[in-house]
Amino acid sequence: MRIYRDIFSESKYNDSNSVAAALLQKPAEISSVITHLSGREDKQFPLSFITEGMGQTVTIDGLEYEYRVMDRMDKAVAIAETPSGTNLGIGGGFFKLVFTTNWFNNGYVIAGESGVQIKIFGDPTPLANGYEYTVKLVSPDPTSYLPSTDVIAGKLFGQYYNPVETDFSRGSDSKWMAPSLIRHKLTTLRKSYSFSRAAQNAVMVFEVPTEGGKMTKLWMDWAEYQYMIQYRKECESYYLYGTQSYDETGVTSLQGNNGYPIIVGPGLLDQIQNRSTYSDFTVELLDSILGSLYIGMSDAQEMDITVYTGIGGFRVFDRALKDKLGNMGFTLLVNSDKFIEGSGYELALQGYFRTYKHVDGHTLRLVKHPMYDFGPRAQVGPWIDALPLESYRMTFVDQSKYDGQSNILMVNQRGGEMLRWGVAGSTVPNGMGNSNLLRASDIDGASVHFLKTAGIVLRRFTTSFDLQRIKSA
Repeated sequence: MRIYRDIFSESKYNDSNSVAAALLQKPAEISSVITHLSGREDKQFPLSFITEGMGQTVTIDGLEYEYRVMDRMDKAVAIAETPSGTNLGIGGGFFKLVFTTNWFNNGYVIAGESGVQIKIFGDPTPLANGYEYTVKLVSPDPTSYLPSTDVIAGKLFGQYYNPVETDFSRGSDSKWMAPSLIRHKLTTLRKSYSFSRAAQNAVMVFEVPTEGGKMTKLWMDWAEYQYMIQYRKECESYYLYGTQSYDETGVTSLQGNNGYPIIVGPGLLDQIQNRSTYSDFTVELLDSILGSLYIGMSDAQEMDITVYTGIGGFRVFDRALKDKLGNMGFTLLVNSDKFIEGSGYELALQGYFRTYKHVDGHTLRLVKHPMYDFGPRAQVGPWIDALPLESYRMTFVDQSKYDGQSNILMVNQRGGEMLRWGVAGSTVPNGMGNSNLLRASDIDGASVHFLKTAGIVLRRFTTSFDLQRIKSA
């Protein structure tokens, strides 16, 4: 597949093979192909490219979509209240602990930060602030006790195993968990442009494969292609920065001039739950973030974390890895073949880090997102080292596959994947001779309109991370 510019000719480019006609017949397929080709060529809308452009889409009939999120089956539970006593369990006696949930099973061994293990005896008793468990130390040492630092309210305990009696033991219970239901709404985005009868006649050509393995050509006006790129950049700004305009009941107070509600679904950043800031980016900070994310991704079939950032993010990422190498004894002189090319007066510094292989064996890669350098938020500053502060933002996005489906998807409304129509006046937009694509106007020119109803879905939103830089004091 490829994309190139050509000059309009009615013999080569007619209504039957225009993008407009193809969108009318197969909006989902053609929209995906155009996103893939233009995204690969232009590189200005990465989120659109990795979802719609790579076929990671879902089509629905209405304006609301639902999906289910399964939490981790292995999880820690917090202490609900700090017990009043000290040296809990000393002498081998029973004692009680109150946890926030009843996730732990009767008979199982649990332990907190110290690793001192205790066994549960009996089912928990529900209280106003949690669930009370009767427990006993596993250790036979009569002087052992559970450290008081383990049982401060908010401290976590994990469940290990279920040891039973040597004879006449009974089966134990197992916990099961239903997935959480998430519901959001799709957003409708529009863009229009007008042109006169004297508009230029260059076209943009998309070569796409057919079922038989051959290639066919679809085309649109060059000017229209430029507006389409602008429109897709506007869509990309929504996919990234969209702020939810409705409450948890689905009601919005944002009304249009015609009195109808304006629905804005959450963009990628609005869906990410894990957030933090930094002033100095280090490998240690990177390891800490990746370690916390990988724990929640243990059931991924294809583990993949991509960091979307700007020029500033690339700069501090490279600097952090080179500082780490310097601390390990690597120098430019000793390893000059990696970082210096040429000779004499033609020396050039090279070698910049864009990927990182974690100790777990997983590879992290950086992808430049133009919105972080040139988008509306970046344009307003503030600035660090001649770059907008937004340029240093690093968004760690879990793009793994779970249950055979990508973690990040685009959801389209059926028929609204990419609507495009013209309003004819004294002239007709090229490729829109089909009456189904036209509306009427008496203007000495014509106009073309784009409309899309869609949303970005981060199915598992706890395994991504948004890291923003702050200005040092």
